[in-house]
Amino acid sequence: MKIVAADIGGTHARFAIAELTPGARPVLGEMRKYRTRESAGLAEVWAKFARDSGGALPRAAAIALAAPIEGDTLTFMNSDWRIPRFGIADEIGLDRLTLLNDFGAVAYAVSVADAAEFAPLCGAGDLPRDGVTTVLGPGTGLGVAILDRRGGGVRVIETEASHIGFCPLDPEEEELSDALTARYGRASVERVVSGPGLIDIHRFLGGDWDPNKAGDLWEAAIGGGDPLAGRALDILVRCLGAVAGDIALAQGAMGVAITGALAGRIAPLLQSPAFEARFTAKGRYRARMQRTPVRLLTIAEPGLLGAAIAFQREWSL
Repeated sequence: MKIVAADIGGTHARFAIAELTPGARPVLGEMRKYRTRESAGLAEVWAKFARDSGGALPRAAAIALAAPIEGDTLTFMNSDWRIPRFGIADEIGLDRLTLLNDFGAVAYAVSVADAAEFAPLCGAGDLPRDGVTTVLGPGTGLGVAILDRRGGGVRVIETEASHIGFCPLDPEEEELSDALTARYGRASVERVVSGPGLIDIHRFLGGDWDPNKAGDLWEAAIGGGDPLAGRALDILVRCLGAVAGDIALAQGAMGVAITGALAGRIAPLLQSPAFEARFTAKGRYRARMQRTPVRLLTIAEPGLLGAAIAFQREWSL
């Protein structure tokens, strides 16, 4: 069976045709990517994908959205898109639809990934095959989900944990938190640990960067050509370590999967002592955090794969 798998984020909408075979991992076709700000909404970008795919699309789909799946209208936190929740299938011509949060989809991808599809960051061993794994990753926002594996079963819990308050751990971070509060009214974790977060950290350090060109700042920070951008990235990385540890404790996790293209680009920094030191600096729980494996998922399009897996499970295929 073929379905459309879609991963709609704050910046890009990704699509692929997925081939589903009972008892097997879905196989994704060619991925196509569109900027969300260049389309008025889901129907328009869906039509673009249909055109670029050369014809009619399957009448079944799994759509992962960077929005809480609640209420009549799905509201993106990092995009102007608003989608009527109960009119999607009719609007784009579907007979069967699975709808889920984008990081719920990523957690489903983590649930089927082999050990070889993870790169070690810190901690010992593999992710738990029985118990809770925290799944998180920075992008246009910060996605967080819970993967709970018990007795051979899989349960994914979608969360909005990225919107908890940012907890500064040194005087510099306290000043950063104050600056974010002055600018936004509140300093959340996502304001620091995300793609746009690097812009705000850079501004706090005295930099001046076009907020519409966050990608260029990331290039400058990773490439080492801009010392101030590099310093901003160092702050973001250590804060990511602290946040990942805090959320893992809150979720009762004995493993953490970090995902996404941004995380992949900064993998060497995530393998650094600075990240590990903040992840494990949990007082009386330091020994537990030192045992907790933190792994980087290397699957190219986990949101699309996970959306297809969610459809497969919902419709018992």
